[in-house]
Amino acid sequence: MLTLIAAVRRKPGMTHRAFLRHLHHVHGPLAAANPLWIRGYVQNHVFDASFGAEGDPAHLTAFGRDSVTELRFDDLGALAATMSHPYSREVIGPDGARFNDLPSALALLTRTEVLMPPPETDADTVKVLHFVHGAQRLERDDIVDRWQTANKYLVDKEESEFNRVRGWVQHRQVTGAEEALHHFGGTETLYAGVAALHYRSEDEALAHFPSYESSLRERSEESGGFYDPSRSFALYSREVTVF
Repeated sequence: MLTLIAAVRRKPGMTHRAFLRHLHHVHGPLAAANPLWIRGYVQNHVFDASFGAEGDPAHLTAFGRDSVTELRFDDLGALAATMSHPYSREVIGPDGARFNDLPSALALLTRTEVLMPPPETDADTVKVLHFVHGAQRLERDDIVDRWQTANKYLVDKEESEFNRVRGWVQHRQVTGAEEALHHFGGTETLYAGVAALHYRSEDEALAHFPSYESSLRERSEESGGFYDPSRSFALYSREVTVF
């Protein structure tokens, strides 16, 4: 199973609330009306975020994000067929351009590994999406392998702290869909992947994730630096399943 992940921001002059209203009540139903070869569609509505590393101004070049789309496909053929279909090009694409600031969009194709099955989503559940920007001197697979090793180390070391995490999914970036990603606008290839950590409440997410991110940063530094905290970011969101 492949998951296409797109982090987008609203068009200039548009409020966050207006953006989410259009995404949820107009764009989502349009996609649901003709899902083509999409196996699942989830919207993550962002309500808070953190960017970069303290003391490094690199985060100033990063745009904020208003939502993250997840589209699931059986394979690359299903993805290509969906994005090239007239309904995508003539209905979904033009509607997306009404609210999505296309030049700043960030999209990547991933394979998913479930480290801890997520719980059923309810009104209080919070999902933190951590976009990990790899160290440029390393190959992507090496970055993700070190990232996963660091995660396992931290879970073993801080088991009581990780009891707050209710679900944990790692999305590892894969290549082969560069043309399809243009559907969302701008693309970025330096993100090794996205971690999705689920929490029971906003308080639990805000209490645990910053501590986890700090520990991950320390572990990265101890092992030679497998990711770049200055260009990585985390989005606190609530999940909305379209279909």
